[in-house]
Amino acid sequence: MTGGVLRAYELRGGDLAAALDWLHVHADLQGVLEEDDRLVVWLEGELPALPQPALRVVELAVDPADALRTGLEDDAPILVAEDLLVRPPWVERPAGFAGIELVVPRGDAFGSGEHGSTQAALRCLHRLWQDSTSVADVGTGSGILALYASVRGCRDLQGCDIDLPSVRAARELLPHGRFAHGGPELLAPAACVVANMTGAELRAAMAEILRLWDGAGPLVLGGMRAAEVEPIAALVGSTPVHRETVGDFTSLGFGPRR
Repeated sequence: MTGGVLRAYELRGGDLAAALDWLHVHADLQGVLEEDDRLVVWLEGELPALPQPALRVVELAVDPADALRTGLEDDAPILVAEDLLVRPPWVERPAGFAGIELVVPRGDAFGSGEHGSTQAALRCLHRLWQDSTSVADVGTGSGILALYASVRGCRDLQGCDIDLPSVRAARELLPHGRFAHGGPELLAPAACVVANMTGAELRAAMAEILRLWDGAGPLVLGGMRAAEVEPIAALVGSTPVHRETVGDFTSLGFGPRR
């Protein structure tokens, strides 16, 4: 928590998985409880208006003891791959770790390493990285994927997000990058393009994502649930060379076209 009032909301009915995906992108969730017939989320302040009209939302009472937690007590380094680590700045680097380290604050933007879609996208990008000279990050969130490119030596970094707090977080994380508030139409073509979003957002943005990808480096698409993988791969028009699945989320990697 960052000092606001902790509130809890119970969601029932409708597509709970889609609602949770949307909330991970558009809200700073402090906690999540997933059950067969309901979803409970904790956040500071009011729940944003959800795009799923069939959902029933009820605010729940919050235990005062929960409100005293900072949200940082249980933070730990996240070993995304054997040689790839993500940690917040208040958590120390593990002794003996000699791989690639991404230091990302956990705040108002999605993508600090805990979520399965972020981990799958990072693993895919890590596997296919080819010293690309330019990277475009569509739906950048915290900027974690662009940060990976920066740590690997790429200096031409750009990204976009429709969520203004995410844009601000990415700019703070990577002040030498260019991050736009809006969609991929605001970006210039790049050797490597990454996009970790919901399946619906990937479909809607696919034409612009493919326009951005100049083919010199890899294309990484993340955030897909199982039923979305093959339809989205078909939109690319080429065969993925690598895929990573973490939890319910899959990321696809496509090799350079030239």
